[in-house]
Amino acid sequence: MHMTAVRARPWGHTFSGLRLGLRAWALGLLLGLAAAGVWAQKAATPAASGPSGPSWREQTLEPGDPTRYAWMRVADARGQASEALHLRRALLDAWLLALEGRPQHASRTVEAAMAQGREVAADDLQRRAQAVWPGVLATGVQALWDADGPDVPLPPELEALGADLVAEAPGFWVHRSRDGQPRGLYLWLGVRNALAEPLPLPEFTLRLGRPGQAPAAPLMQCSLPRYSTRLAVMPQSTQFYLCRAADGSFGSLPAGVGWRAQMGAWWRLGAALQTEIPQHDQALSRTARILAQVEHPGVDALLREAKARSRPPVAETAPRERAAAAAPAGASSRSSGAWWKRLLLIAGVVAAIGLYVLVAQHASVALASFLMWTGLAIPCAIFVRSLWSTNWADSWGGLVVIPATLAAFAAPFVGTGVAYAAYRLVVSEEARRKALSAMLVLFAIVVLNILATRFF
Repeated sequence: MHMTAVRARPWGHTFSGLRLGLRAWALGLLLGLAAAGVWAQKAATPAASGPSGPSWREQTLEPGDPTRYAWMRVADARGQASEALHLRRALLDAWLLALEGRPQHASRTVEAAMAQGREVAADDLQRRAQAVWPGVLATGVQALWDADGPDVPLPPELEALGADLVAEAPGFWVHRSRDGQPRGLYLWLGVRNALAEPLPLPEFTLRLGRPGQAPAAPLMQCSLPRYSTRLAVMPQSTQFYLCRAADGSFGSLPAGVGWRAQMGAWWRLGAALQTEIPQHDQALSRTARILAQVEHPGVDALLREAKARSRPPVAETAPRERAAAAAPAGASSRSSGAWWKRLLLIAGVVAAIGLYVLVAQHASVALASFLMWTGLAIPCAIFVRSLWSTNWADSWGGLVVIPATLAAFAAPFVGTGVAYAAYRLVVSEEARRKALSAMLVLFAIVVLNILATRFF
C-alpha cells in the first residue's frame, strides 16, 4: 500500500528546504511589488488626462469670491478622489463660515486649502449646515412677485395646457377644467439672494399667507424652469422658479373674490421659503456639486484644454478609421498589447503553483501555505487600503465597498485552501479517490433531481 506520510529528513535537507522556501518567498514578494507598481501606474493614468502641471494647486482662493468653488471641478477632473474630498470639505467649511458671519480664512492657495480640508470632519459640516440654513432662508433670500408688472412669457412646461390655462395676472396662471373648476395654480416666482455667497436652491416649498387663515393658502412646490442649468442663486442676483399647487391643495374662493385678488391677499400676508439644505449624505456632496458649477474663466479654460488633450486631433482620426476599415482582422490600438498582459498573468499563476509544489515537497506544506497566504494578503491589503481612501460615499457607498472588503479579507484564506486541496489531489491517491467519489455522488444527485423534476 502506498503511504503518503512525510518521511523524516536529515537536518541538511531540512535547512536546504527552508533556504529554498525563503528564496521562493522573496521572489514572490518581488513579483507582488512589481504587480502593485503596474496596478498603481494604471490607476494613475486617468489623472494624466486632467489639467496638467502643478499650477492649479498654486491658484489663490480669495475669501468672499463666489467663483472659488469652481476649483472643486478641477480636483474631480484629475481623478484624485482624496484631493477632491479634502478640497470639497475645505471650501464647504469656508462657505459655512461666511453664512455664519464668522471670520473667514485669509487668502490661501488650493494646496493649502486641501491641507486644511484634511482636518475638517464631515459630521461637523453637517451639524453646522443644519443649524445655519433656516436663518439663511429667513433673512438671506427674498421672494418676489409683481402682480402689476409687465407680462411674463408662458413657461415651456405650461404650453401643453393650451386654452385651459388662464393668465390671471403677470406671472400667475390658473388651470381650469372644462366645467370651470380650478385644477392647478402656477406662479412665476423670483428669488433674490441678498448674501455674499451663492445659495444652492434647486427646489423648495413656498408658504403663502398665515396659518389658520380662511381660505387656507396652498403650499406651492417650486423648481427651476425647464432648460435652466444654474442650480445656485448667485450673490446679489435674482433667479426665477415655477411654483405649482395641484388640485386638492387649495379650497374654494369666497363669493365675489377672484384668483388675482386672493393671491394678492395671500402674498401681502407673507411668502416664506421652506426647504432642507440640498444634501444626499453626511459630506454634503450635492451642495458641493451645486456650488462647484459657478462660472470661472480659469477653471473653464483648464477643463477645455484637458478635454481637448484627451481627444485625438481630427486630422489623425480619419487615417485611423481608414486603417481600421482596411485591416479588420488587425487588433485595435487599445488591445494590441493585451496579449502579453494575459500571458504574464498565466505565467504568474503557473509560477505560484510551481513554487507552492516545490516548497511543499522540499520543506513542508505548512511553509508553502504560509507563503501562499502572504503572497495573496499583500495585494489584498493594498486593494482594501485604496478602496477605503476614496470618496465612495458619493456613489454606491457600502453596497459595493463592504462586500468587496469582505471578499478581499477572505481571498488569502480561500486561495490557500484551494492550493492545498489541489496539492493533495496531485500527491495523494487517497485524496484523488475521495474527490472522484464526491464527484460521482454529486453527479448522481444532479441526475436524480433532473429526472424527478421531469417525471414528477
